[in-house]
Amino acid sequence: MKDKLLALAFQGNWALLLPILKEHPHLINCATENKGYTVLHQAAWHGADLSIIGQLLSLGADPRIRTMNKSQTAQEIAKEKHRERQDLQYLLTAQKRTLAQLIRKAVTESPDLFSAYDGNQVICDRLIECLGWNSDAEAETAFEERVAAAFKAVTGVDLSSDRPINCGPDRSYNMHSTQSFWSGEFFKLLHEKVSRSYTIPIEKNWAVISDIFYPAPSHWGLRGDLFLWLEMREFLCHLPIPDQPEVLARIISSTFSALTGEVLDSSEPIFIKRFSRGGMSSGMVSSQFWLKEFIPLMQQRAKWLQKSWETK
Repeated sequence: MKDKLLALAFQGNWALLLPILKEHPHLINCATENKGYTVLHQAAWHGADLSIIGQLLSLGADPRIRTMNKSQTAQEIAKEKHRERQDLQYLLTAQKRTLAQLIRKAVTESPDLFSAYDGNQVICDRLIECLGWNSDAEAETAFEERVAAAFKAVTGVDLSSDRPINCGPDRSYNMHSTQSFWSGEFFKLLHEKVSRSYTIPIEKNWAVISDIFYPAPSHWGLRGDLFLWLEMREFLCHLPIPDQPEVLARIISSTFSALTGEVLDSSEPIFIKRFSRGGMSSGMVSSQFWLKEFIPLMQQRAKWLQKSWETK
């Protein structure tokens, strides 16, 4: 079966290969003996359609694996063979899922996890915000410590404590949270996700706009743009990626206005005092960068992801 699978990948025969892989997903990362090419390496070499790449990634294809002959990842093969395919290179980025992303995935896949008006869900939303983009999923033995630290930061209570947690909004109506839920049921759900953090792609059912902020832009308009980008990334960590590019543009424009107090339609730079942290253009935000470069980049990435979610 392995030899047949790798032969089909070599030929680029995805119509025959994918049904076999779906029946035998444990073969997704098997490699040829001579060059060490996996199915994902072959897909990169052929410049496969994004829907093919998406299906391979959803089956657990590991973009970190390197070939034996040139020690190349699938992304590096794509850059060598299809330099113009920025879409292919974007999807093949070896990107470890963050704890915030893994929490969103766990919650989405467990619709009965929370009851109505559940204080645990309130805390879960705050943890997603606290364990933002830079909070990469740690080793399986360390992620619980990171979540426990975030839990204390959000609630002021140790996860090991028996102290009751009331999530408001006021004394007349409280939503309650229990530490046992987190240290027991939730950690079990999250543990399996953490063990696969490199082979879980961004998926439609839990993707949010902040997911397409990475990788960061290769350059900025002015010095304040980086700090606005950081704030906006956190601001949009709960909002799903819309299907229409014009809707995405409106959301980013509205968020720009909410965070700066200025309308995103000016050709003049905007000064934001809290972003003034040193340098010649310190505190200055370039409207043109956001209009002409950043929003089109986000629309492009959203389109690539949406194509990767298609099944043909």
